[in-house]
Amino acid sequence: MNKENRMHPRKILDSTVSLFQHDSKEYIGLMVDASDSGMMMSSYMPLEIGAVIEIDMIDIPPNIDSRRTGTVIAKVMWNDRITPSMYGNGCQLIERSDEAQRMINFYLTEH
Repeated sequence: MNKENRMHPRKILDSTVSLFQHDSKEYIGLMVDASDSGMMMSSYMPLEIGAVIEIDMIDIPPNIDSRRTGTVIAKVMWNDRITPSMYGNGCQLIERSDEAQRMINFYLTEH
């Protein structure tokens, strides 16, 4: 499924959500938008199409003193250069922790 044929509409985030490789804790980039079934993330290098990666999502929501962390397993469906030094990567969410689901629900209902 490509970015023009999504099952669920995506919402641009109002929050900043940092993404890290779960095992290595290496920084991947930022979440740009999200839906019930996927997300787009920005990164300095394109992610390999077809790769399945475990990602820690970390945010500090507005008006809350602590950060939230959720974990997702995502499959990279496409990548595209969005600036000379930045790539967009579209990912299908395969699994998510309960906290990751709460975080995604929050992003989808932000006003």
